[in-house]
Amino acid sequence: MQRVIRRIGVAAAGAAVLVAAVGTGAQAAVHNPYTPEALCGPGFTAVDRDPIHDAATGARLGTVHLLRNPFTGYGCTVTLKSAYVGTLTGTRVYLDPEWTTFGVDEGRRRYAAGPVHLFVGAGCAIWGGSMTDPAGVVHHHDRANPAIGGAVTCF
Repeated sequence: MQRVIRRIGVAAAGAAVLVAAVGTGAQAAVHNPYTPEALCGPGFTAVDRDPIHDAATGARLGTVHLLRNPFTGYGCTVTLKSAYVGTLTGTRVYLDPEWTTFGVDEGRRRYAAGPVHLFVGAGCAIWGGSMTDPAGVVHHHDRANPAIGGAVTCF
């Protein structure tokens, strides 16, 4: 009888550890269901992207994407979260073509900011994005030039 009780106790303890491990693993590995191409729409293809890292820990928080539709000349930017996915945190993306006005999408988002669509034609554009962690610290994309606030791409 003691053997049966011991085996049941060991099996129950093992199952509890397995459930706890699966619970934390599933919570830590939340996947963002969106893609830049799906958010920007048909005809848009990737041109460039830049990660957003936490400067203190080095953890990847998200990625800013620049896409362009070669048939229409429009550009599109989105910031996709890879940390805090599903949690409302400050998320921002912008696009500033040299021939049109500045466009921005920002706010508390669960998955992404954007898309921002503007005509870029054959000129250059400043683009970028940022994320705010739950503690309120703003993290800019890695190649953000402090003088202009973003990265520059010419088409």
